[in-house]
Amino acid sequence: MRETEEWKFFSIKVWIILFLTGFLLIYKQAYSKVSGYCSDCHTMHYSQGGQILATWKTGGPFKALLIGDCVFCHTGTNDGTNKTPYVYSTSTPIYNFGSTRNTLAGGNFYWVTLNDNYGHNVAGIANPDTLSDPPGFKENYGSKGRSSWLGQQITCAGTYGCHGDPAKSDPVEAILGAHHNNIIRNNGTASADTIAKSYRFLLDIKGTEDPDWELTLSTTDHNGYYAVDANSDSGGPADEASINYLCGECHGQFHYDTESNSYASPWLRHPTDYDMNNVKSKEYGNYPNTSVFSGKLGVSATGDYFADVPLGNTQGTVLSKVLQSNGDAIVLCISCHRAHATPYDDILRWNYRNWPGIPDDQNGCLACHTIKY
Repeated sequence: MRETEEWKFFSIKVWIILFLTGFLLIYKQAYSKVSGYCSDCHTMHYSQGGQILATWKTGGPFKALLIGDCVFCHTGTNDGTNKTPYVYSTSTPIYNFGSTRNTLAGGNFYWVTLNDNYGHNVAGIANPDTLSDPPGFKENYGSKGRSSWLGQQITCAGTYGCHGDPAKSDPVEAILGAHHNNIIRNNGTASADTIAKSYRFLLDIKGTEDPDWELTLSTTDHNGYYAVDANSDSGGPADEASINYLCGECHGQFHYDTESNSYASPWLRHPTDYDMNNVKSKEYGNYPNTSVFSGKLGVSATGDYFADVPLGNTQGTVLSKVLQSNGDAIVLCISCHRAHATPYDDILRWNYRNWPGIPDDQNGCLACHTIKY
């Protein structure tokens, strides 16, 4: 009798252990909170033996007991083993359009240190821009559009940055707590009502996050960008959860196509928030132009997703095929540009300025404009 009870007790313990193991595995997949020693990011007094450590940034102390700022923590070389995404390198990164590289989805701020035209002039990396406002700035574009700019230099986060809460001017305060509460977005339309739940800490922006920040790319391995098809221009954002609205917060004028609240013909500006399924019978239905880009990042057939000329969709999900149904091939700002910096003018993904003169497969325009070469 006693052996039977002991066996039952043992079985219960085994089931509890199995349950907890499964729960933790699911939790690990769903959550990507910062991990490691507290001292990897924080210091109690910004002093060790009366001096600062070599692994800390000079010029502190820093808010939130940090050992450095955003740039300090995200400087390095991406080699596939790093748990921190590096967006700035002090030596020349590898950048190959349509092929392997060690830069991530946003590019690398290294290049803006060489030329202002190559990237956003983020404080702590580049000199301030000479512009009083961002190009295409429109006051109060949507609920988070800035009311003024006043010649401020762009920061990583906050009112004059992209990440965190735009209602807070200090970059650290704007993103406070997000790293500790981060949730991997594997559901493109899930709630983004906190910074930690938002796509890449971009408040209220939805989408699906690639686990390695697009260090590796293929038709099935990439970010999923949430976007909508706006078939007319109402004068405001089409959807404030879309990746296009993030750009519009500072560049709102570039999201207008006419001044008459309807789409223009011919276009006055390159469209965004526009589904290429609307013009699938024209050249755009041949995206991504296999005659030029076959073999690039897994592209082999018409309709394959070309990760270096990305498109959005109304589910914000990772698609391997597009132009299959309405709302799955939406033009984005980042179809052509990157968010941080590239080796090319206007933060373009490819070397448009030198084409023709370089191979066609180095001009991403041809992925959509499939007969214009």
